[in-house]
Amino acid sequence: MKRIFILALAIPFLLDGCSLLPSSLQNVKLPANETPVAYIDAITPPTATAGEDITLVGHGTDADGTVVAYRWRSNLDGPLGVSASITTSELSVGEHDIYFKVQDNTGDWSREAVNSVTITPVEVLIPLDIVSFTSNYDTIHLGDTVTLSWEVAGADEVSIEPDIGSVNQAGIIDITPEETTEYTLTATKGSETKYNSTEITVLEPDSYSETLSVVESNTSSIFGDDPPALWPPGQGISVGDFSTDIPVQGFVTFDISDIPSDAIITSVEVDFSSYSTGGTPFADLGCLRVYPQSYGTLKKGDFYTGSATGSILRYCSEAEIMPHESESVRDALQDSVGHNRFQVRFQFNEEDTDNNGDQDYIHWDNNELILHIEYESYQ
Repeated sequence: MKRIFILALAIPFLLDGCSLLPSSLQNVKLPANETPVAYIDAITPPTATAGEDITLVGHGTDADGTVVAYRWRSNLDGPLGVSASITTSELSVGEHDIYFKVQDNTGDWSREAVNSVTITPVEVLIPLDIVSFTSNYDTIHLGDTVTLSWEVAGADEVSIEPDIGSVNQAGIIDITPEETTEYTLTATKGSETKYNSTEITVLEPDSYSETLSVVESNTSSIFGDDPPALWPPGQGISVGDFSTDIPVQGFVTFDISDIPSDAIITSVEVDFSSYSTGGTPFADLGCLRVYPQSYGTLKKGDFYTGSATGSILRYCSEAEIMPHESESVRDALQDSVGHNRFQVRFQFNEEDTDNNGDQDYIHWDNNELILHIEYESYQ
């Protein structure tokens, strides 16, 4: 009965939150848990190619307990594993910061240890190959330009010969070969060499000579009367003035219909050396000039009354009217290539008439107006 009473008396104290421990033990504090420490022992290899195995090794220590868990992560790829040592081939290309931490038996995690690893792209081995080597024309005319284009894969060095030399693995270049030439592309990689060639055929034009004939129906003279008067065609041309002091101009059409449209006029010899004169045309009327003029079918209205410019021939005396080559006539004739006619006008340029009542003229029959030409053509 006594023991039961004592226990009954103690229950209220416990219910009121009072401790039955001695007062000397009531203020004793338990020691705080020490945080574990994580260590990264090795990341091997420190640099690897994408897809290659990377091994991460770490450990942890806990001064007042034991390490029970591990965590690895990458700043680029996130969580990697939960073992002290892991191997992975899944790291992405780039510079990775690798973090590692451990947990102790009380649930506390360590600070993260950090190290790095570099993952490089897989090197793609490209086999040596000449993908293409072409020209936009296989056959050209002398002086024309042709374009070479090429594409090479996997080469250390690329060159094109003759005359071009080292080039990039792909490109285009314009060339103007002076003769038929075979161009060879050479591509090398280490001890391996490949070749490809393309030939450009250069056609040289044939040379021709021709004497141009006068088209009589479009060759005549016009008197500058009021109104102008046209001589009947077929009688050649006269230039100057007559006793009536009326000026006269000559108009000549040469037939160039047989000259091919691709012709390059290389030379023109002018031979107006057969002629007749009346009076003293050069002394009284000055220099005789020849002008290019397109007039189609000759008519009275073609008599020229303006200030003449752009002459292609100039004779200031009879002594100058001899066979000679003329670059200016060659150039004017070249401008007419592709048409059927080459037309010119003769007139004394300083004065239309000297008003002295004398005949001052120079005259050519149709067969005395001669142009010897040379040209080159591919036709």
